[in-house]
Amino acid sequence: MAPRQPSSSASLNDGNTVSRIYLIRHGDRFDYANPQWLETARENGALVTDPPLSALGHRQARETADYLAKITKKHTESNGTNDDESTTSGGAQDSGLSEAHATPDTPDKQVLPSAKDRFAYFPEVDSTHSSILNVTATPGFICPKTGYPCEAFAGKYCQRLEQFARLLEQEYHGKTIVCFSHAASVALVAALLKCSMRELKFAPCGVYELQRVNSGKWTMVQSGESNEDYVSENSSTTYPWGFSETHFMEREDVEKGEGYFGSSEGIDLDYFVQSGASSSL
Repeated sequence: MAPRQPSSSASLNDGNTVSRIYLIRHGDRFDYANPQWLETARENGALVTDPPLSALGHRQARETADYLAKITKKHTESNGTNDDESTTSGGAQDSGLSEAHATPDTPDKQVLPSAKDRFAYFPEVDSTHSSILNVTATPGFICPKTGYPCEAFAGKYCQRLEQFARLLEQEYHGKTIVCFSHAASVALVAALLKCSMRELKFAPCGVYELQRVNSGKWTMVQSGESNEDYVSENSSTTYPWGFSETHFMEREDVEKGEGYFGSSEGIDLDYFVQSGASSSL
């Protein structure tokens, strides 16, 4: 794993405002480690696109939490604050960072558990949070695993992450936030850095650290392509993932709401480079 780049020591104390984002992928997936779970989940009415972690995934998550506590503590110390002042417990569920093939709720169907539903099992969840961006289904597109209306992947997903990136940097300017999502959210890294997705990979429990001083450009302090510095074990079933050209290539059946999406709207692996250039004109 590449060493972490020195992060800026700039803080409010010297007239600069530092924004910092940690983006973390989930650990080893239960359904990948136990393929038979999919059929059992369907028989029990579970949402097959929202699988739990495997036992290994839980161990990876605990190791990553310990690692994150260490690296974030350095920032609070350098900024002259103590843990009580700088650390906020709990978390919020934001649909703007939903997984690929997102299946938003409809007037007749709640697809994913709400924050209030999850509160019974995760009391740290802020059930009062309102998403800064809501997902909408792409007309005519159906999730191949659930049969529910979904967002077209990967084109519409990348457009959503581009919008989410702008809202995120506005909403949390000058703050440090930690975001948890799936492998495809590596697109958020590209959206903030305005770079290509060609070389970006996201390891299980990988940690991307990005920072921005004042209103300058985002820079990458740490890549999430590997977890070898803090995770003791990995599985071949949940591995470092990244986008490929295939995810944007449309087939004839795209008109039926199947397959990938993007090429017809000029969306590809370099989408964020192009959109970044146009937004700066």
